[in-house]
Amino acid sequence: MRPEPRILQKLFGLAENERFEKVVEEYIAAIGRNPEYLALYHALALYCAKSRRLDMAYVALETALQQNPEHAGSWFHMGQILYEKMDFQGSVDCYRKSIEIEPSAKSIFHLSLSQLSAGYLADGATNYAYRFSDEDLAAFQKLSLWAPAAKSRKVLVWAEQGLGDEIMFSRFFVFLRDLPCEFTVECDRRLLRMYAENFPWLHFVQRPPKGQSRPPADLAGFDAHLPVGGLFTLWPERVHTPPLMEPVLRPVSEKRTELDWCRQPDKQYVGISWLSMNEDFGALRSVSMQALLSAFDPSRHALVNLQYLAPPQDLEMARHAGFELVDTADCFSDVEGMAWLISRCDHVVSIDNTALHLAGAMGVHTWGLIPHLPNWRWQICGGSCGWYPHVQLLVQEQEGSWNTELLKLRQLLS
Repeated sequence: MRPEPRILQKLFGLAENERFEKVVEEYIAAIGRNPEYLALYHALALYCAKSRRLDMAYVALETALQQNPEHAGSWFHMGQILYEKMDFQGSVDCYRKSIEIEPSAKSIFHLSLSQLSAGYLADGATNYAYRFSDEDLAAFQKLSLWAPAAKSRKVLVWAEQGLGDEIMFSRFFVFLRDLPCEFTVECDRRLLRMYAENFPWLHFVQRPPKGQSRPPADLAGFDAHLPVGGLFTLWPERVHTPPLMEPVLRPVSEKRTELDWCRQPDKQYVGISWLSMNEDFGALRSVSMQALLSAFDPSRHALVNLQYLAPPQDLEMARHAGFELVDTADCFSDVEGMAWLISRCDHVVSIDNTALHLAGAMGVHTWGLIPHLPNWRWQICGGSCGWYPHVQLLVQEQEGSWNTELLKLRQLLS
C-alpha cells in the first residue's frame, strides 16, 4: 500500500526547518513504516547529497535497490550520487542500467556527463545531444539537423547555455572555414563585434533574449540548423588537435585607452575573477576575496578586476590590504572591455566562469581555480586543459577549502 503524498510533503517541510539528524531520523522512521515506498529512499538520498553526506545517500539508494533491483529511478539516482563521489565509471554503469530498464533522454544526457568526466569523449559527445527536450527543438522542426556531409547551403548555428560555453564552443569555428556552406551563428550581443572580427568567414546575429521564443521569421531561408554545442558532438576528437592549440580570440581592433592604466614597472598585473553567479554551483566554484588575496603580495602584484558584478566591499578589501586595483571596465555589460583588460594582464587567475573561458580563448597565461568536483569541461583531458592550452588548472583537493590551491598559486606567482 502506497502512503499518501502528504508523508513526503511533511518530510520536505522538516528538511527546510530542522537539523540534519532530526530529518534523517524522520525519514528512517517513515521508511520503516513503508519499506516498499521507494520514493522515500530517493528523497532521503537527495537530502543527504544536498547536505554533502554522500556515503549516507549511497546507503539509502543501495537499500532501495535491494528492495527492487529493477527500478530505473533508483539506478538513476545512484548514478547521480556516484558522480558526486567522483566514481565516474560506477556512475556510467548505473546510468546504463537505468536506461536498460527504462530509456529516457534525461538518463542518456546524465550518462553523457559521466562518460565525458570518465574520459570517454566519443560516446559522451554522442550522448550529449540528449541535453535537449522535444520542446527545446520544436522551433526547428522544419529544418534538418546539419552534418558535415549534408548538402545544405545555409546553416543556422544557434546559441545555447551561457556566455562561457559560447566562448568554449567557438573553438570549433575554425573547422567551418573550408566547408561549402553559409553559416550564420547566433551569439550573445556582447560578443558580436569581437566574433565578427575574429571569425570573418562566419556571419553573426544576436541570440534571442533569454526566455523569449524564437520568431519563425528568424528561421526563414535556412536549410539546416545545429546547436553550437553540436560542434563538439560532431568533432570531439579534435579537442586535442593543433587548430585548438592556438588562441582564437583577440580584442576588437578599436583601442580602449579609456580603460588603460599607468603601469608600474616593478609589478606584475594579474587579472582576477573570484565569484560565480550560477544558481546551482556558484557557492562551490567561488573563492572569498579574503582567501584569494592570500595568494598575492601587494609589493609585487597589482590586481585587475575582471569580476562581473563585483561586490564593492570585495574591491574595497583589496585596496585596504594595500593592493593597487585596476577597476576600469564593466565586465558584465562590456565583454569587449574585459577582453581589452585581459590583453593587458601579465597573468589571469579565475574560478570557473566567463573570465576563465575568455582569458583561455585569448591565450593569456591563466590559472583556473576548479572545485573538487570539476565540471566535465575541465576533466576531459585528464588534468590538463584541452580547450585552452595556456590555462593551468588548480583543482581543489579538499571540498570547501582553497588553502592548498592558493598556497600553490602563491608559490607559482613567486
